[in-house]
Amino acid sequence: MTLTTDLTIASEGLAPPGLSEWRRRILDRTVLTAALLGPLAYLPSVWLSAREHLWGLVVLDTVLYGWVIILALRPRWPYHFHAGSMVAMVLLLALVIGPMTGLRETALVWLEFASIVAALFLPRRVAYAVFGLSLLALAGLSVFMSVPGAPMGSSAWMAWVVIGCNAVFIGGTVMLTLTVLLRGLEETNKSLVRKVEEHRQAEAARRQLEAELRRSQNLEILGTLASGITHDLKNILQPIMVLTELARNDQAPGSPAHQRLGDVLAAAERGRDLTQRILAFSRPRTASRHLVPVATVLEEVSRLLRPTLPLNVRIRVLADSPVAHVEADSIELHQVFLNLGTNAAHAMRTTGGELLFELRWLGTNQIAIQVRDEGIGMDAATLARACEPLFTTKSEQEGTGLGLAMSLRIVEGLGGTLKLSSSPGNGSTAEIILPAVPEGEPPLA
Repeated sequence: MTLTTDLTIASEGLAPPGLSEWRRRILDRTVLTAALLGPLAYLPSVWLSAREHLWGLVVLDTVLYGWVIILALRPRWPYHFHAGSMVAMVLLLALVIGPMTGLRETALVWLEFASIVAALFLPRRVAYAVFGLSLLALAGLSVFMSVPGAPMGSSAWMAWVVIGCNAVFIGGTVMLTLTVLLRGLEETNKSLVRKVEEHRQAEAARRQLEAELRRSQNLEILGTLASGITHDLKNILQPIMVLTELARNDQAPGSPAHQRLGDVLAAAERGRDLTQRILAFSRPRTASRHLVPVATVLEEVSRLLRPTLPLNVRIRVLADSPVAHVEADSIELHQVFLNLGTNAAHAMRTTGGELLFELRWLGTNQIAIQVRDEGIGMDAATLARACEPLFTTKSEQEGTGLGLAMSLRIVEGLGGTLKLSSSPGNGSTAEIILPAVPEGEPPLA
């Protein structure tokens, strides 16, 4: 598996397999291969043992090969049980074949193979223990074959000892090499996983910075645009409003002309308010701040909203901490809650339901204000852009796309956070967390 592939896997929330997983896979293939190729060793051994009337070895070979087949058919058994069984079978063959058959070289092959199998599939300390057992087995076999009546002369016994020591030397060298190699691979794999995780985190941070940069660029563009057109719009709207007011005063109250001029004046005032809201993005507003009772502001906002709500929408205010105060400009707080309440009411025009303002004291000099509705909700794409300036799902006559963006800026200016959550058909929730103090305590620093 290449680094590029691993980085791709990590970016999708996965991780490359560790050394333990690779060992398990190799062990499964080894057991399966031993089961398939087993007849190459099993059949000649059984034939030769039967010919020499070594029926105990026939039984042993049959039991061991049958156990290999069972292990191959049960890959979900514990890994260490599989690995331990393989090492135990190899050691057992090494201890039995030499004394029973006199095939000394075959016994040595199995003896050195035991340490290699242990190094491949078992922890390093266990592999060292198996190597120690191999040394003891070699010593025991050497003693057994040197006693009077053993099927080996003195010169043959010396040759056995020399060949055995070489076999154990080769097996030990290979075992140590494998343990060092596997340990290095394990450390390399951990390092790779760590680098992949760091890459994933860096990629997530990069995406977040890009999103913040786009938002900052949008605000900068909007600020540049506002500073260029606001004064011109004011200069245009000011004489329109003055002249309209003068002309309206010349008309009889209640006359059609008086009413129409009133509509013109109201439209001009809405245009003036729009320019002021745009200007707020380009120039920081220096508002006087003082301790404001949040519950009182919510009650006032609910009274303002109630007459404008559709008949199928009801409004309710819950405040478990009516004495919580926020150091802020009351006009700004009114604006935030009015914007959120208006959006919530708009979302419930067709569905109806309850618009809830809930104030909770968090107990850590913070309050949480939730504005919940039971409206149509938003999908993920709309939710991701909801606070962008000039983004709106309303028609041109219903919204400008500045309400949520302005609310977010005000909340962040107060040292708080604004979080939106929604899903189609399940309504929306706007949660504001603000630093606060109970009534009677000094203002926040």
